[in-house]
Amino acid sequence: MCRGVFVAVVLCVVRGGLAGDGEWTADVLLECDHGLGGAAIGDLDPDSPGKEVVAVSAAGEVWLVRGGATHRAPECIHRSAGELIMGAIGDAVPDSPGCEFVGVGMVSGPESLTGPGQVLLIHRQGKGWQATPIFRDDHMIHGVALGDVAARYPGNEIVVCGFSHRVTLLRREGARWRDQTIYVASDRLKIAAIADVLPQREGLEVLVCGSDGRVVALWEGQLGWCHEVVYADPVGQSRVAAGAAGVLIGGDGGKVTLARRQDAGWRAECLARQAGKIRGVAVADVDPEVPGAELYACGYSRNVVQLVRDAGGFWHSRRIFSGQRPLHHLVAGDFDAAHPGSELVTCGHGGRLILLTPAR
Repeated sequence: MCRGVFVAVVLCVVRGGLAGDGEWTADVLLECDHGLGGAAIGDLDPDSPGKEVVAVSAAGEVWLVRGGATHRAPECIHRSAGELIMGAIGDAVPDSPGCEFVGVGMVSGPESLTGPGQVLLIHRQGKGWQATPIFRDDHMIHGVALGDVAARYPGNEIVVCGFSHRVTLLRREGARWRDQTIYVASDRLKIAAIADVLPQREGLEVLVCGSDGRVVALWEGQLGWCHEVVYADPVGQSRVAAGAAGVLIGGDGGKVTLARRQDAGWRAECLARQAGKIRGVAVADVDPEVPGAELYACGYSRNVVQLVRDAGGFWHSRRIFSGQRPLHHLVAGDFDAAHPGSELVTCGHGGRLILLTPAR
């Protein structure tokens, strides 16, 4: 059973003289009896104004929270037989109205090293919601991203990765979905993201990382799919995001790393460490007190931290939110119409979906 709540909690932060030292507000959008694996922000419901947040649970639930409604009552739009761990929102089917939600996880049962994984495509249909399995892998699918990464095909593609060690590209061809393996890692993969990280080439790249400690950029070349190692560490890497500052990486050892393109290679810098595994990173312009985009991270320490560089070039980490249980995901997007620009959304083992905004 899940409950929709809307509770505003102001987290007071001691000011220390740096840009971005203001207070933050945490709004509880959803309180669930099951842990939440991940969330996505986007315009999923074409009949509802504004964007929505969609979260997935360990019990296979897909929960939708509307941003345009005065009372943000969550709606369960699907229940799967298997745990869902991550999701993405985007235009996966161009001839269908609105965007689609792509959820990934297990076919049945909880997260496991054995048992098949699945990809679910969910979209609005009439007054209800339609969920369609579009791909199955040998093991759990843990990461998903949606975007235009294959120039020779029209529209967006879906990229998934997981415990089979494979990265799979899914593309729509008529009424069918075609799958293509574009990369095989040496260990389990945890996350996929799509961003422009290689300035020497046109188009977007796919970023993946996992238990082998490598963050890899993938792109389609003239003779097939190519890859380049952005960052490598003996410890597993579990989260990745990208922006103008570079590629932000969260590791199982609690380290937050920023990799920046330098000449033909990459230069990596450790920005912060937390007491537990990192399970969320984001690059977004959320805080008006900080020029440009900021860097954020969260994880099993239960804290969401903001990373700010001072005038001397030194990085500072400060807590902007602390949850009751370990956090598992962090995403940025424009959800709350009352707040200009983007907001942060986090969730985790405690079953709470939290909206974070700088307090006014």
